[in-house]
Amino acid sequence: MLVRNHDAQKASAHSSQFLWDTIARHRPILIAFPLLFLGLSAIYVSTRGSSFTATSRLVVDNRVLQFNPQEAFLPTSSISAPLLQSQVAILQSDKIALSAIRSLGLTKDPEFLPPNFTGSDEEKELQVLENIQNKIHASRIGESYLIDVRATSTDPVKAAKITNALVKAYLDDQTSSNADVANAVSPWLRSKVASLGTMARVVSEATPPLKRDQLPNRLILVLGLASGLIFGFTLAFALDWFDNRIKTREAVEKVCGAECFGMLPCMKKKPWYARLGLRKRSDSALPGRQTVEDEPSLLWAVDHPQSHFVHALRNTRAAILEQKESNPVVIGITSPAAGEGKSVVAANLARLMAIPNRKVLLIDADPYGAGLTALLAPTALAGLAQALDGHYLTDMLWTCDRTGLQFLPNPAGDHRARPGYPLSAANQEFFSKLAQEYDWIFLDLPPLDPVPDVREAQPLVQGMLLVLEWNKISAGRLHMLLDSAGPVRSKLIGVLFNKAGEKMFRKQRSSSPPLKMPVRKTRKTGTDTPAVGGKQTFPPVAHVEWTSGE
Repeated sequence: MLVRNHDAQKASAHSSQFLWDTIARHRPILIAFPLLFLGLSAIYVSTRGSSFTATSRLVVDNRVLQFNPQEAFLPTSSISAPLLQSQVAILQSDKIALSAIRSLGLTKDPEFLPPNFTGSDEEKELQVLENIQNKIHASRIGESYLIDVRATSTDPVKAAKITNALVKAYLDDQTSSNADVANAVSPWLRSKVASLGTMARVVSEATPPLKRDQLPNRLILVLGLASGLIFGFTLAFALDWFDNRIKTREAVEKVCGAECFGMLPCMKKKPWYARLGLRKRSDSALPGRQTVEDEPSLLWAVDHPQSHFVHALRNTRAAILEQKESNPVVIGITSPAAGEGKSVVAANLARLMAIPNRKVLLIDADPYGAGLTALLAPTALAGLAQALDGHYLTDMLWTCDRTGLQFLPNPAGDHRARPGYPLSAANQEFFSKLAQEYDWIFLDLPPLDPVPDVREAQPLVQGMLLVLEWNKISAGRLHMLLDSAGPVRSKLIGVLFNKAGEKMFRKQRSSSPPLKMPVRKTRKTGTDTPAVGGKQTFPPVAHVEWTSGE
């Protein structure tokens, strides 16, 4: 039995192969999220409003009187951080803002006051003041004596006018304050005090800004696309990192300790009305002979010998033939859960084994689903249970005329009241006699979960095949089921991955056998020549159209 020492999927998370596998598996995510973020960025760009911020710069000084023996009072400069912070607060005060509002007539500007607003002039000014407060700012530049005054508006010219109006209102307020202080002292000190107090001068007036405050439209679109790519890749890698479901042959071989023979493609199911004319008895049936239905999904190995489906089954057949020491004759086929396609695989593998004139018996040994019986012998009245009770086996066998495969059905009956009886060790003698008459016997067993029938059937079988649906069961779950199934793991010949996605086969296209080319008569010689340039063509195999169901 071949056991490959490969790491599971998570162990190879840092390899380039893991990167490309993740991209291939989550291609819709990696396409959808960048497009989504790009679309949201485009919506934002198209709906956002434009804003412009104009800036004016002031330098602040503070003059105070200092006593000097030669001259009674000497004006000097004295500036502190609290003083500058006070001037910043004054610049952002309601008094300065209201002065700018009145000087520019902003109560009539729809940017700051809706046209349908009703109220007195004072209420309008207060409403404009509330709307403009978050659009005017003043701040000290580092540790210097400079203060920046900024105003924001949807119109660059208006932004510059508001900024200059704020600066003018502040300068007028400081001049007025200094004049009031000078008028309050005696006449002989007035000439000295007039040049004292906080004074500011404009270093640079505000001019209409040339650029918007927001980021450029192209940069926003690029950032949106990049954010979508980062989010998509992060989500894709997170899904793969935390997803422990088995997706690779290496992972299943690590868990099962047996070779994975290949991946079987997922078959597309035709609607019921399209299948009515496909299921029929073979026209070559002998009189009095029970022949199985020609269910297309169970004849895929015969009708499409060059498909991926058959290549995996041929690999399975080669592995069975290599078991010379154990020589397994009775082989059980099971799956972790129902609906993973073990019955379709069992029927196709049994037919493939019977093609080279081998005597092969297929038994529907699943007392709960009996899916093979419903597909191959839906009218059967007797089968496995009656044969175990001593009835004549030949009367209950159904035959496939195309391959010679014999089928023992398992129709519903009273034996269902005895769970586990058909596969119990008490029937070992019956199966031993069958093993002497047939080259191989394939048992379509129930799934491992939730019934114990597969474990009870181990005395009857010499080998086991596991059919596993791709990307369905986690490694931990499969490990637990095999550990609780007794000797199943030790008898495991190999595993088949079923219902693999089409993307798993995009790099491996198989072709059908060469078709017979149409010929035509040449006018001169009358000989037959190929119709297409004298070369045969090898068209790809038709897409699988039935489901690998139960």
